[in-house]
Amino acid sequence: MAATVEYPCFGSGEPTRLAAKTIWAVAAELRRRLLGAVVRPIDVKDLIRRTGCLRVNGRTLNVAWDIEHPVHDEKGRRVLGICEHDPHEPGTVMISLNAEFLSDQPELLRSTAAHELGHAIFDMPAAMTTGTARVFRSRVQARNSGAPIDWREWRTDEFMGAFLAPKRQLARSFVREASAFGAAVQWKVIEEIPTPFVSARKAGGAAIDAIAGALAEEFGVTESFIGVRFRKYGLVC
Repeated sequence: MAATVEYPCFGSGEPTRLAAKTIWAVAAELRRRLLGAVVRPIDVKDLIRRTGCLRVNGRTLNVAWDIEHPVHDEKGRRVLGICEHDPHEPGTVMISLNAEFLSDQPELLRSTAAHELGHAIFDMPAAMTTGTARVFRSRVQARNSGAPIDWREWRTDEFMGAFLAPKRQLARSFVREASAFGAAVQWKVIEEIPTPFVSARKAGGAAIDAIAGALAEEFGVTESFIGVRFRKYGLVC
């Protein structure tokens, strides 16, 4: 049975301008429907099995995954992954992950898979509706921090972050690890939701790094990934 995904969109299937918290909610709900509420690193092969068919805002999205081959762009340069739609395959979105580069980097494999899944969910329904070819490539090199924001990439990065480490699950684990490392947990209300946080100045860098390391292992991501989620979710101030 296809998992369902819903978010505000136009008649074409193109998303409206979504706030980060809306994207986080979409990602967390899809993860819950696919994998349940247990905290664990996502198994990419299991994710692939469960996302072969999705229903996105009432549209059927067949996702064909390939994790067996190297992936390159049109100039032959290595990329982490590609999400694409070919009008000759009207009901299908293709996601390719670079097995040659990612096979021994499980954290990067997870984040790339979730990122490309985000493109499939948010960017491909409109392409399928209009019969438009569309391709997104995840580059090996870091993006230029001085470049203008690419809102489609921002959207999929927010989806990826919340899919791999949903806010509520991460917050619960954060309280446990903060207490274990002797960091004083305080609480604040963010949009009517009680949220735990730790003062980086009071806790110290060593404690914050230790908490991030423990949570990175628990969620199967990198410490830098967890550091971004700390900032995005307001868990460390």
